[in-house]
Amino acid sequence: MPASYTFQDDTIKVIEALKSAFGVSTNGEVISRALALAKVVAAEADEQHTVLLAGKDNKPIKILLAK
Repeated sequence: MPASYTFQDDTIKVIEALKSAFGVSTNGEVISRALALAKVVAAEADEQHTVLLAGKDNKPIKILLAK
């Protein structure tokens, strides 16, 4: 069943920007891909809830998933 959500303006801007990054055309597709990515990242987090990504220049980017 389709759901309807209300987002803040800054969130809408991020979703719009991610459409081209993800190669999709709808907000739903962006959200689906973002959630799939979040699921993978969360599964790979260590006991401190952090993950390391390699940036464009292979410089590590540390991301803290929890507060």
